[in-house]
Amino acid sequence: MTTATGTPIEEIKEFHFHLYCYFIAKALRINEGPVGPHPMSSCEVWVPIESFGRFYGWVSQVRPADVTLMIHPLSRMQVLDHTERIAFMGAAAPLYIEALGEAVLSEAPAQYPELGVGYSKRED
Repeated sequence: MTTATGTPIEEIKEFHFHLYCYFIAKALRINEGPVGPHPMSSCEVWVPIESFGRFYGWVSQVRPADVTLMIHPLSRMQVLDHTERIAFMGAAAPLYIEALGEAVLSEAPAQYPELGVGYSKRED
């Protein structure tokens, strides 16, 4: 199955939530400046599909109004994931898409396979 533009429709099983901050902080998993396509300091949170609704519900209630949150799926189509498939809570931020490299990856970018969720979920 494909979209109207011919892009294959695949099941999305993992997402990134990027909390953009206009300050510098030191903590685990916080980028202290621009990294890849992201224009400023950010905290990247990986969320498998099994936890998406619960995490989205929580963060939508606790996100400070002055903090931008960018959400994108993780799929083989990383340029589309960072352009047409993104959503913002708060002000949108421009991304540097040219920093992504390959538009289409050879396989889904499974993260944390040891957890057995998302793309790494064990089929019984």
